[in-house]
Amino acid sequence: MRRFLALVMSGLVALALPAVSARAQNDPPAEPVADAPIPRAYPSSTDDRARPDKPADQFAREQAQADSDAEACAAGDQVACTAVGTAFLTGTGRTQSRPVAELFFRRTCNAGEGGGCYRLGQLLVTLGEPADDQIAAMFHVRACRLGTLEGCEAEADDIAAGVLAPPDPAAAEALRRATCAKGSASACRTLASALIRPDRSEEEKTDGRALIDRLCRAGDAEACSTAVTHWRDIEAEPQVKTREYEALGCAAGDAQPCTDLGRQALREGTTEETRAAALAWYDRACTLASYHCETAADIRAQPQRERDCAAGDQAACIALGKVYSKAGSPLQDKPRALTLLAPACEQARDAAVIGEVCQLAIESLFEQWDTGTPPEPERAEAYLTRACNAAANDACVLLAKELESGARLRADVPRALSMKADLCDAGNESACNDLQARIAEDPATPLALANSDYIPELTPEERDALAEARARDAAEFNARRCTSTSVVFMGTTYTDRLCDKVMRVINGFKVAPGSTPWQALLWRPATFKGAPLSPQDRVLCGGSVIRDGWVLTAAHCVNDKAMGGVPVQTAGHSIRLGLTNALGDEGYSYPIIATFKHPEYNPKLLAFDIALIRYDPARGKRGSDARPPARIRLDPVPLARRKVEALPIVATYGWGLTKVRGGAIPDELRGGRVRLRDTTACTNETRFTDAKRRDSVLCADELRAVDGGQACGGDSGGPLISYSDPDKVPTLIGVVSGGVECGTLGKPSRYIRVAHPLVQKWLRETLPPAGARQTPARSR
Repeated sequence: MRRFLALVMSGLVALALPAVSARAQNDPPAEPVADAPIPRAYPSSTDDRARPDKPADQFAREQAQADSDAEACAAGDQVACTAVGTAFLTGTGRTQSRPVAELFFRRTCNAGEGGGCYRLGQLLVTLGEPADDQIAAMFHVRACRLGTLEGCEAEADDIAAGVLAPPDPAAAEALRRATCAKGSASACRTLASALIRPDRSEEEKTDGRALIDRLCRAGDAEACSTAVTHWRDIEAEPQVKTREYEALGCAAGDAQPCTDLGRQALREGTTEETRAAALAWYDRACTLASYHCETAADIRAQPQRERDCAAGDQAACIALGKVYSKAGSPLQDKPRALTLLAPACEQARDAAVIGEVCQLAIESLFEQWDTGTPPEPERAEAYLTRACNAAANDACVLLAKELESGARLRADVPRALSMKADLCDAGNESACNDLQARIAEDPATPLALANSDYIPELTPEERDALAEARARDAAEFNARRCTSTSVVFMGTTYTDRLCDKVMRVINGFKVAPGSTPWQALLWRPATFKGAPLSPQDRVLCGGSVIRDGWVLTAAHCVNDKAMGGVPVQTAGHSIRLGLTNALGDEGYSYPIIATFKHPEYNPKLLAFDIALIRYDPARGKRGSDARPPARIRLDPVPLARRKVEALPIVATYGWGLTKVRGGAIPDELRGGRVRLRDTTACTNETRFTDAKRRDSVLCADELRAVDGGQACGGDSGGPLISYSDPDKVPTLIGVVSGGVECGTLGKPSRYIRVAHPLVQKWLRETLPPAGARQTPARSR
């Protein structure tokens, strides 16, 4: 083993950078790029920290595998040596250490093992520096020449992005085609997706369709999903090809097309035959993703529950009513739900039952009004009052709001304000804010209870104590989100620190309810792998409503990395609108149908990090308190006419931590004023100098003021809004992509520019025509 380690170290300094073929670069970099130091010092902020709380049996399995690989490596197996490096990189069976992983990859690459070259390139890319990107690209070339198909895919990406030379899309596509021919399913998918784009010729589309068909029939679930999306948008009913690819995708292991087919079966009728077909699809979905099992159970239990309810079993009636009330359920039937739940609301004696069923009943009643059923305000007020008296706080909030507005109930402002005063006393911050806002116009408004915002100036001793407490909180927070490692390798100690990214609007100001009606929240499901998620953990990304049924967000948001990279349209994620408090039962929640990343999205460089999420407005669910959502205008000003650095009022919004370190997640939406850098300064920061990507990013710095703020990655997808046009209409000019060490002085946050020609072209090709309304949609 000592001899092996000596060989490892001896191969490091002498390692030469690989030669780059003419196909990979037409004009080599003018100056040689120094591949130093070895190993690198890696940034602490990362998405790839190994989880410290792995189950003991998983840890033991990983350690046994790493031990086996180390033994084979010591015997000269270079592939096994790369596996050991990967174990150090990921913390699977070895202490996580990126510097030690780098040493292993360099040794195996130098020995001619293509996988080591590829992984070394991928590791160097994480440094985020242009020089390291160039070095990484050269290792990708070497990996490809050594026969590693992943290296060829990475090389194609580098050619398309212009890492070593001006971008060459044709050469990149040719390399992807060759890599596909050698057996890379990933390269085939990328190639097929490019060939079936709307701007390609019919011959190219035919080739792309044939390729994606072969992949799907070979059991590639992602290819089937691509085929479904493609045919769904161009095929008229009855969409035979769409259904065929959905069935193939379901068989390949994707739960979403299984549920889509189950829903379609139920739409065709409620006979025993259609129910059996739907249940078969949902049972298959249940085996693939546990969060679909509840729906399968509901379908299975429906006939017996109907019989029991008809026989007078109130529990069965309530159970059915809940199922028919459930947003997104294929059995959703709000009129039927109201028929079943209304008697329970009126007759129940248990407070918990009253609170739940009366709120569901009022939800169904209000939705019927919205679809044209004659209103019944007295009945609605009675149900809300009964629920509120049963200590259902959300019902009290909704009742107070409706009594104050008079929109759906008979207005009773004194009663509404009295209820808000009680809610404020009970700790409802929104009620307190409403009272404080109203008293400026109506001196008779009940006084809000003073809260912790009103404190006298602190003494020096108190300030010191507060600073110490915050430091302790920050240390505890960092201890939870960071791992520091120390690995002794060949007599040298290598340290590494890996911290989960803190990604939120920092500092900033509290946003008044209803003042950002375009704001969207991408919300995780209630459970992950059977374990419940806290409300704080369910906040994923921000977004902006730009059309009925369409939200603009960041491309890296539509695959939830914290949940294993699962697509948000398949894992139970939802879009929430019309809310301020992300942690409360506010706003409207909608199921996601499909997602569309920008075709030029580069996850390594975060180029064109922008995506569309399509949600289904027809299947929305209203929370106990919701404010009207509204669409935001997209920037209509061409690049050449928009001097971004001259815009006086620009802000970004999001939910999240209030400080860079140790901040708590606030209840309310927060905003931050920012100042935009000029395009030249931003280009110097991004290094996007090629014609395709130049000016595709806006760079913003925090305004150092009371209302200052900076957007970080966790507000990814959120809006950058200008209020500076002559008509003063809020305008979406950017989408939050990412910052470098958020909150660091001098480091800007980055926003994908909405007015960039390639973004505009993609939006035109993907969105329905302007003015079109979202129709009841088929889920992807």
